[in-house]
Amino acid sequence: MSHRPKDTRPSAHKQQRRARGFALIAVFLLIVLLGAAGALATLVNAQQGRAPLAGDGGPGTVLDRIAPREPEEPEDPRAADLALDPGKKTEWKFDGTGKKTVYLTFDDGPSDNTPRVLEVLDRYGIKATFFVTGHEPDKAPYIKDAYDKGHSIGLHSMTHNYDQIYVSEEAFFSDLEAVGNMVKEQIGYVPYLTRFPGGASNTISANYCAGIMTSLVEDVQARGYQFYDWNVSSADASGTNVAVDTLVQSSCVEGYTNVMLLFHDSSTKDTTPDALPQIIEYYQERGYAFEPVTREAFVCHHDVNN
Repeated sequence: MSHRPKDTRPSAHKQQRRARGFALIAVFLLIVLLGAAGALATLVNAQQGRAPLAGDGGPGTVLDRIAPREPEEPEDPRAADLALDPGKKTEWKFDGTGKKTVYLTFDDGPSDNTPRVLEVLDRYGIKATFFVTGHEPDKAPYIKDAYDKGHSIGLHSMTHNYDQIYVSEEAFFSDLEAVGNMVKEQIGYVPYLTRFPGGASNTISANYCAGIMTSLVEDVQARGYQFYDWNVSSADASGTNVAVDTLVQSSCVEGYTNVMLLFHDSSTKDTTPDALPQIIEYYQERGYAFEPVTREAFVCHHDVNN
């Protein structure tokens, strides 16, 4: 009796089930591979500093298409207001602010007197403006100290030598650039504020270049700077360590809505920090606010005499 070999092939039903299983596995693997490709594209985009683009990881996608970068927030929000920017439009307040305000300004520092001035300002909780020089390079960190406390920093002169800076416009702007770079090393940018040595009304510049101030008052503004003179002087520039009573009497005046008050914090002005408390209290008692110079401040200009 012959035996036919047993048919071991799966039935058609089983073959269909197995085919569906393979298809499901293939679909699953495809999904995994596509997900991995998308994750890789996202990682590449993150490394390139861009957001993922629609379709990243899909067939025919170009991964090196870079979306525009978002603008970075400035680390120092005051820089937007105080930095030199020739293209920035400002409505300068040459006629005053209409608000009783004192702007305490200090020229010719920094020196060892600068921390003494800062201590008085801290004690009264008020802000001021320092027009700095390069007289004492080892004292330059005091510029950052003043700025970090909320005071404005302006440019006065690197050398403050009239016979150097006023011989030509080229010499003046070379000096101004030098002091600007010194300040930038301390606060991270070049400020737009400046004050001419001797003020815009000085006549000594005529000894070195006739008519230079007439040109400079226009050209500094054309380059994005603004210069600030003063309408009240403390008289501390009249000598070395002028008496406190003299400084107080000269500084405390009536009749001004905006007081742009000139002091010096150089090494020969030891009495200036001593006089400050009486001067500050005088104006406080009369309802004045104290503010640093900014683009919103009163702009005081002298008449030009050369």
